[in-house]
Amino acid sequence: MLFLSIAFICFISHPLFAVEFSIYNSATEIRQTRSGVGACQHYFKSDEYANIIDGTISWDGTSLLKQELFNTINTLQDALVTVRPSTPCPCKNIEAQVVDPNTMLLRNLETKGYFYADSRSIEYKSVRPDDGGTSLRLEFKKKGANYTGTLSYLMRGISWSPNYDLFIKDADTCNLRAYANIRNNQQQEYQVDNTYLYSGDIPLVNNYVSDMSYSMMRKGASPESAGASSIQFGGEQKGFYSYSLNDKYTLYSRSSIRLPFITVYPTCKFYYKTATSIGTGQYKGVFQRNYDITLDQFLPAGTLTIRDNQVLMGQSSLPDVPENYPQTVTLGQDNDVRYTVKGNMTASNKDTTTTTWQTYELKFICLPSSCCCIFI
Repeated sequence: MLFLSIAFICFISHPLFAVEFSIYNSATEIRQTRSGVGACQHYFKSDEYANIIDGTISWDGTSLLKQELFNTINTLQDALVTVRPSTPCPCKNIEAQVVDPNTMLLRNLETKGYFYADSRSIEYKSVRPDDGGTSLRLEFKKKGANYTGTLSYLMRGISWSPNYDLFIKDADTCNLRAYANIRNNQQQEYQVDNTYLYSGDIPLVNNYVSDMSYSMMRKGASPESAGASSIQFGGEQKGFYSYSLNDKYTLYSRSSIRLPFITVYPTCKFYYKTATSIGTGQYKGVFQRNYDITLDQFLPAGTLTIRDNQVLMGQSSLPDVPENYPQTVTLGQDNDVRYTVKGNMTASNKDTTTTTWQTYELKFICLPSSCCCIFI
């Protein structure tokens, strides 16, 4: 009879706690409810902790005795390891002990000498390797008692931005599709219960520029068409417009998720416009394509893509647009729509130093002549 022996290898991972996001333009506040007995511990991966704004980790709940942060790589100190050659050679393995895990200074157990080693060539025998993250430990005034509260912190690396697609069918018909893009610039993934998006910005002591381009991310959900939005308008308070999403989702590491945003009903007006100076002589130019867009509610700043009669006209960066405010979007020039201006000075009033007024006779010629043009 043949007996099979099956061995299960288990890798210890840090659990994912459900979190709540409040995402602003410059930072995100992360909150999570915690409860348990004794001390509360939380683990941050190295890149996640690097994005936390210094001094913003806080606890609201059971009375706190002290809060400690320490680098978990220090748990490797004095660990027994085997150093294997990184390239094929007749070299033998070295049995060693970790002296300094930050620099990988090791002590040869046979020769008692010290040397540095590449972390990728080290086999750990007594402890599990660590990625150099940071552990948070909360101790409470009543030791061994139950605790409950909310752990929160401000961090960079998670952001959101709106995108808008404007479809123009004719002079009287246009519609706008709005999307909210939530991006995670880190290796840490999050199980999100609630999300609050804010159009305003909060001032921070330190400036920050993300070094991650959108092309480096993997995309999450990306609906082909805008269905009923699950993101609801939450109101306005002192210039902050908020939007809430109560659906649960997982925000994976270095990923983005695209969701239908608010429902907006626009009115659109297209025209050609140009700006020119007044002077003597003849000069020519071309007109710019312009769209005036008026919305029935406040629209957060984002990227606008315009398609006119199914033709892609271009993109523009929209600022925050107030309700019922005509926002002008200029999308390049139309080389088929040109003008010629001929100017002749007919009168002038000039003293020894200053010209107080001049009168010109102007002749404008627009091509094609059927265009309705505006001069400034």
